[in-house]
Amino acid sequence: MKCLICENKNVTFLSDYKLEIESDVEYFKNCKIYKCSDCDFNFVDPMPSKEKLDYFYENIYRSLNRPPYWFTENFEDIKNSYLEDRNIGYLMYTSLLLDFKHISNIFDFGAGPGDLGFVLKKKYSHLKLFCTENDKHCAPLLEERGYTNLQDINQLANKIDLIITLHSLEHLDSLNIFENFKKILKSKGRIFFEVPNCPKEYFDGRPYDGPHLLFFTKKSFEKIAKKYNFEIEHFHFSSYSFQQDHKYQKESQDLYYRLNNKNINFEKIKKKIKKIIPYKLIKLRQKLNHASKLTASNRIDNFAFNTGDNCYIRGILRKLD
Repeated sequence: MKCLICENKNVTFLSDYKLEIESDVEYFKNCKIYKCSDCDFNFVDPMPSKEKLDYFYENIYRSLNRPPYWFTENFEDIKNSYLEDRNIGYLMYTSLLLDFKHISNIFDFGAGPGDLGFVLKKKYSHLKLFCTENDKHCAPLLEERGYTNLQDINQLANKIDLIITLHSLEHLDSLNIFENFKKILKSKGRIFFEVPNCPKEYFDGRPYDGPHLLFFTKKSFEKIAKKYNFEIEHFHFSSYSFQQDHKYQKESQDLYYRLNNKNINFEKIKKKIKKIIPYKLIKLRQKLNHASKLTASNRIDNFAFNTGDNCYIRGILRKLD
């Protein structure tokens, strides 16, 4: 067995794989987690088959009443997901660190419902959005939001200025996507990414792993950037603490089993949640007003990054020629 980054054989067993939902064993059977000490990188072996992964993400991952999305039959909740605080944080982050006057197109890898692309296009109307999203639950909304959804990344007719990939890389079974990123990016094109941060503290006490297959750290991303000829222009830890993340994971997991055991009506729950949305919009407006009064550097620390917590890794890579 070799490390997926450095290809060294200095790989040791780290942990058995923990499923989020027991029925997922059909797709992630026999998975175990291994660690490369040289790269501080963790990965699953054996990997699920491509056929099982394709089916899982096309049909299961965002299926009805499943965490972390809790989508219902009318999928109105997908349309409202762009209102979440994190998407406004992404908007602030990218707007402060990237010059969108010189960005004409975006490839959204692992787009899902395309929240960030949708938010960016609302502010920068000239942007053209592309993706290769095969999730049947999200495809109609992507079209509605102005995305060109391709069958294959090689169908892109023009080079790309910016790739965004948010909480998608950890779902892959290899790192080969970085070769594709290099091919489609223009000279000095950039990648905006966010992934879970997975040092030892992450694995201590985490409720589950699934459906993640790759587990990154700051050191492993530095190794990846060097291997695939990218420069790290900006790098930061973001979101909340590992302890808080584990708490949220456990609560979500417990809720799934409680609701399924009691056959609770999710539509009634969603109606109650919708009443909260106006309140969230008010809080969001207050947050934006606060951010507008800060200097550029302080905006990054106070709004986009949540300085001091380290549950996620966020950054910008630039392609080196």
